[in-house]
Amino acid sequence: MIQELGQQALAVAADVANLGRNRPRSVGAVHYGPDGASVATTGQASYADVSDAGGTIRYAASLAGGAPHSTSDIVIDAQGRAVSSATRLLTADGTLRRTVQGIYRALVLDPAGWPTDGVARFSLAGPDGSPSHVAEMTYANERPAHYSLVNHASGGKGAIAGRLQIDFANAVLVGTRLAGGELAIVRQVGPALTLASTARSILTAHGTPGRLLAINYAKDGATVRQRVESDYGGVVFDARGKILDGHLLVALQPAGSDTQVVTLFRFANGKLTSTRVLKPGDPVPPPREAAPAKPVPGPWQPTRAPDRTRRAFRADGSLAQVRDEWMSSGGAAPWRSLVTGFATDGRTAVRVTDVDYRAAQFATDGQPSGGTIISTRFEGGVRSSTTHVVY
Repeated sequence: MIQELGQQALAVAADVANLGRNRPRSVGAVHYGPDGASVATTGQASYADVSDAGGTIRYAASLAGGAPHSTSDIVIDAQGRAVSSATRLLTADGTLRRTVQGIYRALVLDPAGWPTDGVARFSLAGPDGSPSHVAEMTYANERPAHYSLVNHASGGKGAIAGRLQIDFANAVLVGTRLAGGELAIVRQVGPALTLASTARSILTAHGTPGRLLAINYAKDGATVRQRVESDYGGVVFDARGKILDGHLLVALQPAGSDTQVVTLFRFANGKLTSTRVLKPGDPVPPPREAAPAKPVPGPWQPTRAPDRTRRAFRADGSLAQVRDEWMSSGGAAPWRSLVTGFATDGRTAVRVTDVDYRAAQFATDGQPSGGTIISTRFEGGVRSSTTHVVY
């Protein structure tokens, strides 16, 4: 969901803004799935239209296999913070399937460029430009709090046709990464926003659905029509959290009945291949066994104390960020740095950015002037992205 709204491009903008004032020549990024090994998307950013006063970053993202995913124009201010964005989501053959306009002026960002409070607003349109949805992502206490998606009838110009709301209050988040807990989901329909369904999405440690417990309501919005339990234990998800292979079990129980109707859905290569209603006594496929974890590098482990440490604090005095820096011999230029972001308790590390300056050159003012800086971000100890910034 967050990826679809172009948030990866904003993360790249934040990473680059923290490396220095000089404008890079090119930026390449790799975003990983929840295992820290599988590639979700790759991207290239151009800073040709950016000056000291700000400008527009052009970002193009591709799927792991090379198929196009999206292109984005991100408007940034003089500090490198995103102000707005225009994202074009593409099909596998490069055809436009949706556009997303984002406005970030109502967001409060921390020193590292991550949202702490406020609202990001999005306008979605179809390939013909007809408005289809309006979305809002609300942040509070340095984490996503609430998501709302509203669609209108008559090409976005008519009355409200429906609204989807997701509450993150009981979700476990490490930085921006979902890592368990549950999401509360409410779906309403019609101009009066009549309640259509409520659901609890119980998440795995990778942030993917484990079970979905839903209640569907009659047209009056109050009478329970049926209960639905979806078991994702047999599903294999890809790096972007989409169903790749395996089986999904959906049990439907009409109101007032003790009988469940269980349907088995099978998937292969990201597509639904078969649907079968199970009869009483039919064998139920067991949950899939967890695949062995792939080896993933962690942050750099220093062998000596840093040459310089800088700390940033929140208004309440809690520790927000620690930047440890190691300098090259002679201390003329940075060599390596570890930037650790802490949760609101000031003690729990939620994000580590490992910045490698060894292949970069620096001017006399300490700003990068050539070569490449490699920035790798970890959330909850899991690698989330690697960015190559060329000057």
